[in-house]
Amino acid sequence: MFNLNYLELFILNTIIYFDLFDYSLNLNEIYTNLFTGGMEGGSFALAEIEDCLATSSKLKKFITTKRGFYFLRKKEEIIETRLSRYALAEKKLKIAKRVIKILKYLPFIKLMAICNSLSYRNANQESDIDLFIITSKNRIWLVRLFSILVIAVMGLRPPKNKVKDKICLSFFTTEENLDLSQVKITAEDIYLVFWLATLRPIYERDNFYEKFIEANSWFKKYLPNWQSLKMGYRFRVEDNKFSCFVWQVREFIFGGFLGNWLESFCKKIQMKFMSQKKKDQAIVGDKHVIISDTMLKFHENDRRLEYQDKFEKKRTSLLENL
Repeated sequence: MFNLNYLELFILNTIIYFDLFDYSLNLNEIYTNLFTGGMEGGSFALAEIEDCLATSSKLKKFITTKRGFYFLRKKEEIIETRLSRYALAEKKLKIAKRVIKILKYLPFIKLMAICNSLSYRNANQESDIDLFIITSKNRIWLVRLFSILVIAVMGLRPPKNKVKDKICLSFFTTEENLDLSQVKITAEDIYLVFWLATLRPIYERDNFYEKFIEANSWFKKYLPNWQSLKMGYRFRVEDNKFSCFVWQVREFIFGGFLGNWLESFCKKIQMKFMSQKKKDQAIVGDKHVIISDTMLKFHENDRRLEYQDKFEKKRTSLLENL
């Protein structure tokens, strides 16, 4: 590892991580996603990165470029993979926008964002559409149940083993529980770092995305060049006077005693029908499944450790050939 200087190592880190998902990067993406592993003073200018890629004989052993993309040698096919998946993402993002345009009328939603591979337009043909939702305090169970009912009526709730273009509602948290460092499964947790970095808000109230990023500013020490990139105008969902009025009326109606009772009722209903597997995993405390009044996270097949292991093994394998 020490046969590379710091910048060479950081560039290789970044290329290797995205290679795990068959995703080639352009120069600006390498700059923005430069992964330093948390090392202090790891920020480098775009020109420095460009020069390093052009002149480093060591990096050229591992990395090549074509059509403006950088990728590991003998992986040229991932350029076409990226371009084809970009086109596929259009359809999935349109579905997400259609759903969120309805969900925005529900009370107590602060933010709805696209996450995982679709957030950087790398979802494959068969993948679902993952939403991350932030709710008001003491209303997480109510929002989750109402959201499930909406996507069920729309025919977009995923049945078992058939998730293509369906909506996955597996991650909710409340406005007083925004710091996701609590769900890290390793000290580094590279997947969570990039999950936060690539999250794309579709709908928000009161600039809540910025509040969320501020609460998770710890991830920037791993990505010192990171810049906030919101979803383009075509896929953003904005409030209008009518939706604001509906939202305010419903929050008023369900904000007091009635809302407290309904929150409790929604929790009882969902806990009753929740699988025992989810409940057991939550009790184990492995951070894959979290069931509480401030966070609902249902990732029974959480693959973060797998990706962490693949990343480290790939890097070690390459560096051993220096």
